[in-house]
Amino acid sequence: MSSNGPSAPRFRRPAPLYTSVAETIPGEPDPAASADLAHDSARALLDGVFHSSDPEVVERVVALAAQDGLTDLSALWSGAPASTLPGALWRLYVLHTWVQQVGDEVVLRYRAGSRTVPGLRYLSGFAEPPDVQQVQRTMDDILRGAFTGDLGLALRRAGAVATIIAHGTAHLADEDRGDARTRQAERLLRTGEELSAAGRYAEAGQLD
Repeated sequence: MSSNGPSAPRFRRPAPLYTSVAETIPGEPDPAASADLAHDSARALLDGVFHSSDPEVVERVVALAAQDGLTDLSALWSGAPASTLPGALWRLYVLHTWVQQVGDEVVLRYRAGSRTVPGLRYLSGFAEPPDVQQVQRTMDDILRGAFTGDLGLALRRAGAVATIIAHGTAHLADEDRGDARTRQAERLLRTGEELSAAGRYAEAGQLD
């Protein structure tokens, strides 16, 4: 279910991408060049935000997926391996967007999962027990941190979030024998593992 009413996040349409990013995206990317384009665009976006002194730039990038800002990059980033910068950023954006859209469901699953893997609560940074606004705000902070602070830590925090939610999803699936939730739990756990591994790569200077 989607979160509506007062708890729903309010996005405003992001400004256009950096020219340096947009110029790397042709109208019809050549499949043979897609990997290079994915890496170049991800690095341009990351470096552009990191070296910007304008806080509005950061907020535009945090809200990039809210409207159509990420559409131009999705065809490139979504196919990149999780052990690469574009692949890691893509998974981070997908998790962030999902949490913003279904915050109430995420809270339910997080609370169930945090009892199974309590050690990850501190890394995720969520309040205990979190509410929808706290969950969405924390994911904003994680995404913001990926571009302005410690990319490795941000990816590991996102991995912890996905892993906790995966365990909660599996627990709820066991309660109602939901095959759909079981499959979701598997995907979330895989995403959590991929983000955590990408975070370790980043900290070792090996995420590119």
